[in-house]
Amino acid sequence: MKLASILVLTLAYLALRCTVALAQVGTPRLSIVEGAVFLNEQALESPAADVPLNDTAEVRTTNGRAGLELTTGDLVFIGRNASLRLLNRRGLNVSRFEILDGSIVVLSGGVGPAVVCENEVQLSDKGIFRFDVQQVDGARFCRVRVYKGAASAQMPSFTWVLTPGKSLDLALRCGDHIPRNEFDTEELDELDHWSRAQPPGGGSSPLTVEH
Repeated sequence: MKLASILVLTLAYLALRCTVALAQVGTPRLSIVEGAVFLNEQALESPAADVPLNDTAEVRTTNGRAGLELTTGDLVFIGRNASLRLLNRRGLNVSRFEILDGSIVVLSGGVGPAVVCENEVQLSDKGIFRFDVQQVDGARFCRVRVYKGAASAQMPSFTWVLTPGKSLDLALRCGDHIPRNEFDTEELDELDHWSRAQPPGGGSSPLTVEH
């Protein structure tokens, strides 16, 4: 039974990694700007849309929110007082970014991005994910939650695979000693509701999310 469980987790992780090869090349862009939003420490006027991003762009909010569309069609929604940095490599048809602070929701498209938040987390396609960076007693934690789809978090000596309703509190100082937890996928806050109400690409029709 234990061997079968390990095999299932391994196959799930390999499936997540293999989907990267199916990505379509595009240009990342900032599609939603509300309130105080900064691109590479330069303030943007609200509303602003369709702002192209280079491969290492940094987006930060204070009293504002922002939406990004990545090269593979993934949608990233940045909450208030949060920031991220793109980690793309020119010519590669993958999306990768690092969460620096705050709370971020990812709605993956045909191919899920790789997200660096303490550890690296590979997201599946057609999923809904939430990341929250917190400081607790001087230590930095990154909570990742899966609402839909699957995610694989690379630990020092193994890989955690998360399915809907599962979460991890990632912290580099904890090494492998990080338990997998459960949460209620029906409990949503303001950022969750806002991200699900946004149209893809900043259009006029609300985004449809299948549960």
